[in-house]
Amino acid sequence: MRRIGSNIRKQSAEAKVNRTPRNIIRYSTSEKPRNEYPRRIVSPPNPSRCCVDENRVVVGTVREVDGFKYCYKICEVCGHAVRFFFPAVEGTSEAVKNYRQWKRYMVQ
Repeated sequence: MRRIGSNIRKQSAEAKVNRTPRNIIRYSTSEKPRNEYPRRIVSPPNPSRCCVDENRVVVGTVREVDGFKYCYKICEVCGHAVRFFFPAVEGTSEAVKNYRQWKRYMVQ
């Protein structure tokens, strides 16, 4: 039962797919690094010398929001996690094309 005047609104499936996801990485010095994907990833706040591409593994699946593809990568040695965005290719969605056009405009 919903209260009158509450902000709780049902969202359509289309709105849920296109919404900006929250960042599931939590940077902490007091907690031990752990992977609870897809709920949360606890990571040290700063990368170490071991954090190179060879040591990072992809966690979960590649996701796409507004034409930008990303995934979560975790260092196997120290547990440092990052959200890695894939480079956009020319044949991408309309949102990416609009963003690039906007960036060109802002540079001028």
